[in-house]
Amino acid sequence: MKVKVEFIEMIWDNYQGGSGKPITREMLIEINPLTIISDIEGTIIDKLQEKEIRSNYSTKTFDYTAILSITILPQI
Repeated sequence: MKVKVEFIEMIWDNYQGGSGKPITREMLIEINPLTIISDIEGTIIDKLQEKEIRSNYSTKTFDYTAILSITILPQI
């Protein structure tokens, strides 16, 4: 199944000592259709970390608080 995820990503801008800039992005992510609803958020975070998308620079993990919305798209 496909889900649309809206999240905040920190982009390194290297201006005035590399402060970074938060931007809002959307992405379509394909997940296993047998994934139970309580595991969708964790699966999405894993997929974002695989793509090296970061919500902050202090850790290499994606923080769940940076996810703004998750929409499960209908299958036609």
